[in-house]
Amino acid sequence: MKEEQVRYCSTSISLMGVTLNVYVYLVDGMLVDSGPSRRRREVMDFCQEGGVERIVHTHVHEDHSGNSAYLAERLGVPLYCSAAGVPECRSDARLPLYRRLFWGARDGFEALPLPKVIEGRNAFWEVIPAPGHSPDHVVLLDEEGGRLFSGDLFVHSRTWVAMRSENMVESMETLRRVLRRRFKTVYCSHAGVLADGYTLLQQKLAYLEELQGRALEMYGRGMSISEIQQNVFPKRPPIIPMSIGEWSSYHVLRSLIEDKAGSGPEGNE
Repeated sequence: MKEEQVRYCSTSISLMGVTLNVYVYLVDGMLVDSGPSRRRREVMDFCQEGGVERIVHTHVHEDHSGNSAYLAERLGVPLYCSAAGVPECRSDARLPLYRRLFWGARDGFEALPLPKVIEGRNAFWEVIPAPGHSPDHVVLLDEEGGRLFSGDLFVHSRTWVAMRSENMVESMETLRRVLRRRFKTVYCSHAGVLADGYTLLQQKLAYLEELQGRALEMYGRGMSISEIQQNVFPKRPPIIPMSIGEWSSYHVLRSLIEDKAGSGPEGNE
């Protein structure tokens, strides 16, 4: 099959000193995520250029599905997400105020569960479960073409903050599993197109492993998670006060320490 070029729509959103980029991708008739509703006009203009046959979600957080109900109605295309996300997406998202102000609302929509493989016009996209950031998270792999749509698996090679609900140990297991596959280019929902994406994912995993080792050593010496936070992450990014603590470096360390106990034989060492 002839490889089809990936097109993308890139926008940014700022609030209270926090600026984040968001990317929506289109390839093989597949719109990967629909972006936040605060950027509806840009995403709709992008989709009206043509080629959207289905909308596939890496997960149903509002920055990835905020325009899905609107686009499905306007474009008349089916929506897909992981089976774990299907019940959640049916209802309007109940969001903390800061997330509603930052990304916008997310209306409920009906989605079909993703198959194990999506057959596009020019490629086969394997749907790989990728929990950690959220239980319903998946990544999309075209191993023959060396391309990976990573959703929020990457974002940055050095994770400073995480949501309270994230499981960093699961994210590390997902990274290990994905890195056993063949690809080079990563299409990240917030960092954009990463030509050396495989290497950057390796760097992220190595960073998290080193960070976990440091955190566990300090914790073993009797330091509290708050004390470790002050030692490892002395700076306080603006997203922490903006989110009233839902995003924090504390959650990174807490998960690396506490969730390790539930990670199987390795976690019981």
